[in-house]
Amino acid sequence: MAYVLAYIDPGSGSLIIQAVVATVVAVPFFLRHQIARFVRVIRRRDDVSVADEPTNGTRSR
Repeated sequence: MAYVLAYIDPGSGSLIIQAVVATVVAVPFFLRHQIARFVRVIRRRDDVSVADEPTNGTRSR
């Protein structure tokens, strides 16, 4: 019969949780320029679609 040793002690468990939390916090920090560029592209598309909508012919002063 094969024994499965699948025990994680509290120290190892907290180390794993700390690594996961640190990764979740660090990834956006290091990729903030790419995230900002992506947001600018999305906002630009929204601005273009709003600008293409027809107006009712009145001008704002």
